Amino acid sequence: MTVPVWFAKLKSLPRIHLKGRFFRMVRAEDADEILSTGPSFAYGGRYNKRGEFGALYLSENSQTCNVEKLRQVGGRIELLPPQSMGIIEVAIKGAVDLTAEKNLKALGISEASLTDAVNRVLPQAVGEAARNCGIRALLAQSAVALGKNLVIFEESLAHDGCHVRVVKIEKLKV
Repeated sequence: MTVPVWFAKLKSLPRIHLKGRFFRMVRAEDADEILSTGPSFAYGGRYNKRGEFGALYLSENSQTCNVEKLRQVGGRIELLPPQSMGIIEVAIKGAVDLTAEKNLKALGISEASLTDAVNRVLPQAVGEAARNCGIRALLAQSAVALGKNLVIFEESLAHDGCHVRVVKIEKLKV
């Protein structure tokens, strides 16, 4: 599918207002920068290509957050440096729910195609098109856990319709 087709299909999806507490895990030494999109810009993520734009990746619960972090080291906990877990309060307007079956149907894609363990081409194309048509964030199924992730596009963090606040950061014992 070409970007203009994605653009039109995404633009027609209903926007939602998300409000709640989410979780993020970072190296303990980076706890002061827990809201930074720098790592996703530098390395890329499921919904953003490396070096093109950053995104803030959050999980709906600490278990999903933990499994997402373990995926980065191939499940080998001994490879993780000391970590900190943050509880992040979010209120954002203009998000799209990619966990809603009707939205996936409208796009002509499946949850499995967005959560493929190896191929990120489709979710990155969806992320790029979503960002380009003014969508502020995506709520998406985790590719490695039962929970959901919230992906907030970098420029949305400075938008009036987006409020992100660190509630608490706790150093984890691994």
